[in-house]
Amino acid sequence: MWTKLQSESHTPQPTLCWKLQRIRLCADLCVLFKHSLYNQQNVFQSFNQTGILFPGPCIPTEVVASQACQSNSVKVTWQPSNGSEHYSATVKTETGVSEVCTTENSTCSVPAVTCGQNYSVSVTASNKQCNVTSSQTTNVQSVPCSPTNVSVFLDCPNNSAVVSWSASRGALQYSVTAISSHLNDSCQTSGLTCRLSLACGSLYTVQVVAMDDNCSSIPSSPVAFSSGPCPPGNVSAQMTCLSNNMTISWDAIRDADHFLVSLTSLNGTIKLCNTTTTACSISNVTCGETFTIQVTSVRGNCLSQPHQTSSIQTAPCQPKGVNGYLDCVSNSAWISWDSALGASNYTVSAVGSGISTTNCTSITDTRCEVKDLACGVSFSFTVTAANSWCDSQPSASYSLETAPCLLSAITAFAHCHNSSILVVWDLKGSGGTSAYIATAEASDHTFLTCNSTSNSCYLSGAKCDLQYTIIVAASSNRCSSLRSPPYKISMEPCPPKNVTVDASCETHSAVISWTYSPVAEFYQVVATAVDGHKHIYNTSSTSFSLTELHCDEQYTVSVTASHENCSSKASQNVTLSTGPCQPKNVSVSYNCSSRSALLTWIPSKNSENYFGTVQAGSGDNIYCHNTNPTCTIVNLKCGVSYNFSVQASDGTCNSSLSDLVQFGGAPCPPDGLKVRVLPMEMEVQLLHFSWTPVTCGDIEYLLTLTGSLQGDDKSNLFQLSSYWSSTNLFEIPLPCSSSYTAMLQSRNSAGTSGMSAPLNGTTAPCPPTGIVFSGNSSFAKVSWNRTVFATTYTVYDNSVKPRVQLCNTTTLSCSLFDLISNNLVITASNAAGESQAASVPNVVLQRRRRDLGAQLSKDGRASAPLLEITQVTPTAIWLQWSSVENASHYSLLITKQGSSDSQTLTVYGESISVTNLSPNITYCFSVTAANGPQSEPICTQTNQALQ
Repeated sequence: MWTKLQSESHTPQPTLCWKLQRIRLCADLCVLFKHSLYNQQNVFQSFNQTGILFPGPCIPTEVVASQACQSNSVKVTWQPSNGSEHYSATVKTETGVSEVCTTENSTCSVPAVTCGQNYSVSVTASNKQCNVTSSQTTNVQSVPCSPTNVSVFLDCPNNSAVVSWSASRGALQYSVTAISSHLNDSCQTSGLTCRLSLACGSLYTVQVVAMDDNCSSIPSSPVAFSSGPCPPGNVSAQMTCLSNNMTISWDAIRDADHFLVSLTSLNGTIKLCNTTTTACSISNVTCGETFTIQVTSVRGNCLSQPHQTSSIQTAPCQPKGVNGYLDCVSNSAWISWDSALGASNYTVSAVGSGISTTNCTSITDTRCEVKDLACGVSFSFTVTAANSWCDSQPSASYSLETAPCLLSAITAFAHCHNSSILVVWDLKGSGGTSAYIATAEASDHTFLTCNSTSNSCYLSGAKCDLQYTIIVAASSNRCSSLRSPPYKISMEPCPPKNVTVDASCETHSAVISWTYSPVAEFYQVVATAVDGHKHIYNTSSTSFSLTELHCDEQYTVSVTASHENCSSKASQNVTLSTGPCQPKNVSVSYNCSSRSALLTWIPSKNSENYFGTVQAGSGDNIYCHNTNPTCTIVNLKCGVSYNFSVQASDGTCNSSLSDLVQFGGAPCPPDGLKVRVLPMEMEVQLLHFSWTPVTCGDIEYLLTLTGSLQGDDKSNLFQLSSYWSSTNLFEIPLPCSSSYTAMLQSRNSAGTSGMSAPLNGTTAPCPPTGIVFSGNSSFAKVSWNRTVFATTYTVYDNSVKPRVQLCNTTTLSCSLFDLISNNLVITASNAAGESQAASVPNVVLQRRRRDLGAQLSKDGRASAPLLEITQVTPTAIWLQWSSVENASHYSLLITKQGSSDSQTLTVYGESISVTNLSPNITYCFSVTAANGPQSEPICTQTNQALQ
């Protein structure tokens, strides 16, 4: 609030500004004071005329400047100052270029500042009198300038691009983004280059953005470029074998200008094809060559990676150098030739005049035997080379003529296991020849011969597994015309060799294999078990799978080969052991206390080890191992159901798993079973059972009672059960005089426990029966019948509340003295409680005067003293009695009711104080004079001791 200043003198004073400052006006008065040094008279004239001084505005404080990234402006804020009418915010570059915004508020934005500049910011407050500028300047950085001179350099082999640009003022780092319809990529760097990974065959647009700590520049002008072409796909090649022309085709992947195809042979020969289509044909390729094919896409100056290399073979070259000779024994021709380039196999064809074509095939050799040619025929032989792509042109033909066969046909018989062949022929057409030679050529090209002047002979030394071709000739010239047609015969197979066994433990099977016999038609496999049973199988292959073998068995296996009527000797025996049998009769015994399970089973004959497995519903497995047929699984969880199984092992094979046994981690029987009995009502007593809870999830309990009613162990038997309950207490009512045995079970989802330890007990007895009262009020006797399970009986005076105990005894009667009420009841008791009261019938009371005079006998003479009792304390009683004439002393008999204990005291006088009695006990007292009769007993109950 402005203050009116009164002048102390009419003389201008140079200290006026300081006096004004002491009135705590804004510092802008200093500007006015400064002006008054030059024109103090005017100041005071103004002051004297108005009496009011108008000061300048206060200095703006808390000036804050920030970038507005989107609008490329600088936003300035400050605290309003007193006396200001408007403000001017000035931003100035380091080179002196400045921009200003004016406002009446405390915030202002300077628009369109130059990018990438560091500006100093100040705020000037103004009113009509003067201006004042903030004392401290604030700096702010404008948005970085947009990058320029963006260029792209393709790296075709790596399918990437290097982007470069010129430095942007105010930039700390740069972000590069390349966008295409197939794959986008970006990178960030503080330098001026950045590498991008590209998708092949794509058109990209790239832009660069400069960034500082707060803002990003406007993206650079977009630069479009194309990435390198994609490699071709699905390259395939086809050969036209007759013309030796090759066609390569492929699929174009995205855009390409043209394609380059190269074929490179193993010797370095290169053939090229340049095409804008997706196929290329090359004619007259060289025979016997293998070419590697590569197809590359071209786009602009960029080449793609070559397609994955594939290869193709041209047709093999035509075989040359064909030659041959005849084997007259087997009537076959051996044809040979020179190796042809590019050939992987050869076929020899033989064409005879009027005879169908026969041929042979050779894989690697350059000769081949054409068998079973007809006699006396001229054959033309050609050789054709082949590979996986093409066949060559047939070779030039080569001719051979087989010799005629003038002798008639022959017959041969193999003598199995005798190494000989009987050859028989017909003498017709022999022309009187006296000697014949039989020649046999084996399949291993060894020879056997025999001579005979008759029509048969034996070829000795024949071997198993060989096929023989036999002729009979009239001379040693096997190719003469006097020879028979060839006859083929096979010896018996050799015993199979290299018999091996590959057993399968899981399926109780085995694969038997052996070496091939060239003459065998089928094989017989025999597996004989130790217990005598056999498996016999026939097969035409050299292996067989024996199935349904018995477990826990050892087999002897042999193989026999057969041909026509001959069979080989059996092979050497091999031994086959099947795996152990599946364990049987697996049982589980669960120990709830240790949370363990004992597995037992019948042992297998050849097993060395056993492995027990337990699987929970969650899939977790627990294992145990033993060499004996028992195993303990530990760390089971209460309340979890498990699947138990056992597997046997003989060290090589494992049996199949035993049948699963489902068993749960059932809870233990509850402990701490106890009972609390409630008072008898209506001759029924409520038993309150409780027990210690079992620690296991979701437990329920079942209480079972068995026993007899009213002590009858024969006919009145009972069994009671509660329902399953989750609480650890239960109440069951039983009649009086009943005995019971209580047991508990617990259960959850995993199973039910066994029975707990039994708790034996009885209910309180039933009321006594057969009650008889005799006597009178002075002396009476009450008797009753025995009550089952009662240990004590109590007689009460029931005329007062609470009722007063008169007698407590273990016997079946009680003596009472000085009765004052005929309302008597009796109860039976045991450890379980007290029965309901039974009334004593026919109680007789007779009035009589009691004094301390002597009792009179029937004849009127004094006889027994009269006793009177007074209780002094709970444990002390005062007794006095009438005197008996001539009595020198008295005997006091003290008995505890319901007990056989008694005590006799000798008293000189007619009174005594009896102390040290037990509280709440009924005592009976009687006095006898020396040499005199005994008084009637008087019973009284001591009081309850004070607590």
